[in-house]
Amino acid sequence: MNALSRFFLLLCLTGLAACSPKYDWREMPAADGAVRVTFPAKPRPDARDVVVAGHTLPLVFEIAPVDSSIFAVGHVVLPEAILADPAELAKVADAFEEVLRANLQGTLSQRKDVRLKQAQSDTRKLSRAVELEIHGTVAATPSWLLGRVYLLGDRLIEVVALGREDELPREVAENFMQSVRAD
Repeated sequence: MNALSRFFLLLCLTGLAACSPKYDWREMPAADGAVRVTFPAKPRPDARDVVVAGHTLPLVFEIAPVDSSIFAVGHVVLPEAILADPAELAKVADAFEEVLRANLQGTLSQRKDVRLKQAQSDTRKLSRAVELEIHGTVAATPSWLLGRVYLLGDRLIEVVALGREDELPREVAENFMQSVRAD
């Protein structure tokens, strides 16, 4: 079998895997239209007030469950008082990162800067873009989380893939994270 045939066979197999009924990928606006994300299932809305770094903030989510895994995008429109104070803004963003770790009762295994794909016409300032990998437990089950925290314009945006260690494939979580873009 020549290299071109092998490439075509690999492409077909990848295509079949991507058509798996378990994941029904769909690109949609998220965070009130601030970003676009490819969800692995139809998301449903959720909202709650959260207390972070001494501030009560309205956190709005789009959540797409697949089996026992959760794929979510949450966002907060930050008040001007937080946006105007760089130290307070950093404190709030740090606190959101810590909440991800604490919710999993886990250990941060990696934190790195990432990029957010932004259209050239998008003039919103991106002041934070980090990815976190956390391993811990949910309901006494070994679980892991891949998440990103963005500060984009007046919003803090959180993107999370959370699932059992034996059930959430790394490739699926990474594809979800890499699908986020600002238009």
